[in-house]
Amino acid sequence: MPSLLFVEDHPLYRSGFRLSLAQAMPTLAVALAESAEDAIAQLESEADFDLCLADERLPGQDGVGFLEAVGRRWPTIARGLLCGDPTPELARRVRAMGCVACLSKARDMDGLAAALAVLFNGGTLFDAEPLASALSEKRRQVLDLAARGKSNKEIARVLGITERTVKDHWSHIFEGLSVTNRAEAVSRAHRLRLI
Repeated sequence: MPSLLFVEDHPLYRSGFRLSLAQAMPTLAVALAESAEDAIAQLESEADFDLCLADERLPGQDGVGFLEAVGRRWPTIARGLLCGDPTPELARRVRAMGCVACLSKARDMDGLAAALAVLFNGGTLFDAEPLASALSEKRRQVLDLAARGKSNKEIARVLGITERTVKDHWSHIFEGLSVTNRAEAVSRAHRLRLI
């Protein structure tokens, strides 16, 4: 069973995060901490987490400094940010520290669950870089159907949407995955374990 320590100082976001993830990923064990100090105490008492995600802004210490400290003391725990504004500079900083993610809080819960699945399978995701949060549930369905050889017309019929809407989804998928055609999109989505 994968385990996650999430460090976030806003109590409503923290509890909503746990509740939503319990529904989206029922086998995930989630521990919550309200500050870097609280998280360090939990790590010292039980450092058996697969992933530690922190907000960028924490009371007493910023998320980047906290994750750097975690990397020094517990190098086997994967680390990443889940923040409101994942800029390219922030993504570069945390990637250079060996973190596996810089995720945006703008992701919907399906998008976050998909990102966590990638991370728990050894992948990396940096929302400030090209992937962004382009893969909503509907866009993953478009990719999945394309991977099964369906045409845009067939995808539209299966999903109950217009062919024009399918084409709109493709344009967002191409931009989000930094690809130029369907075959590249399907291939990259498979590599990232997004479908």
